[in-house]
Amino acid sequence: MLQPSCIFDQIIDRTNTLSAKWDSQNRYGVNDLTPLSVADMDFSAPPQLVEYLHKQNKLGIYGYSILPNDYYQTIQQYLLRHYQYQTDYEDIVFCPRIIQAVSIYIQYFTKKKDSVCILTPSYSPIFNSITLNNRQVEKCELIYKNKQYHIDFERLAQCFQAAKTFILISPHNPTGTVWSKENLRKISMLAEKYQVFIISDDVHADFDFSGQPHLFISDGSDYVRNHSIICTSPAKSFNIPGLEIANLIIHNSSVRQKFQQIMLQLGMHNPNFFGVHAIEFAYKNCDLWLENLKHYIQGNKAFVRDFFTQALPQLEVTQSAGTYLLWINYEKLNISEEKLKQCLLHQAKVEMSWGSDFGEVRCFFRMNIALPRSQLKDCLVRIKEGLILYQQEG
Repeated sequence: MLQPSCIFDQIIDRTNTLSAKWDSQNRYGVNDLTPLSVADMDFSAPPQLVEYLHKQNKLGIYGYSILPNDYYQTIQQYLLRHYQYQTDYEDIVFCPRIIQAVSIYIQYFTKKKDSVCILTPSYSPIFNSITLNNRQVEKCELIYKNKQYHIDFERLAQCFQAAKTFILISPHNPTGTVWSKENLRKISMLAEKYQVFIISDDVHADFDFSGQPHLFISDGSDYVRNHSIICTSPAKSFNIPGLEIANLIIHNSSVRQKFQQIMLQLGMHNPNFFGVHAIEFAYKNCDLWLENLKHYIQGNKAFVRDFFTQALPQLEVTQSAGTYLLWINYEKLNISEEKLKQCLLHQAKVEMSWGSDFGEVRCFFRMNIALPRSQLKDCLVRIKEGLILYQQEG
């Protein structure tokens, strides 16, 4: 068996590949910029998966695809194996992208001017899917205390009185917070009390480092099980977001049938040629690779925390147990977001995702650490040197 370092230490040049992460850096006019922003990984997909897709590619015909006969059983078995989550395979619905599923629900299951509740700071496409569809955003701001985020349940109850739909991101993006069983129980109780429907985006489920199998909010509440859509995808886990394949768990048969009918009306039926092959193979054959990846990510997390503690104590990493994204507080630098952004771009030559992009007014940025450790170390050193240079010039 290959050790994680043998697999994930390889540096891959992703420039000039139409990468949204690497080939958008021209907008800053900065050469040799390393993006730690967009939430895909700079690791190759599992080598056995790459080889399998090469075989499919050799045919040279990319016609319309269908889902294989055992597709839903494959998803069902993966959910059970990794999360101990039990569901009938009939409750699983194919959908190309999670954000499409969120938008479909907002467009067709809510009305214009209805309120939709989210926890803030929030992943911006979720926020946009609400506002661009002419719905109101009901914000429940998370409480930041002792380097951790907590749900303000008093405020959430107020939001649920105004909004009949709640979008949960679990684990949370951008803070990386893993919601505890007690958190999910309290959300479920409030949802039942105020008759709120829940859409849960669990795309980062495989990066739950809490020590327990990832918990879906529908697993523990009969009400939520019947009033929710759970969104899952192999995109983050196997670094295949460009193949656009996801799955929804919809236990409520009337909601499921309506959702499937709407997808047909929108022309969403045949899956991506490579996507359907990729999920079938990855979910059946790549568990060991995924475990090695998670081990490597945890090593990267520890490396960043130790580096900041020793070399840049002004940067505080939020304590979290989820995702390969770190949410970093820079309040102690006493610098504006724009000035720090320009410093990191031009002095350190690294790109981050900024708090303002997530509706966060405080001093935070999001840092993607899913890259080879040697590259990560180089970025951290440049950040340190860039900040020193900025302070000297300032």
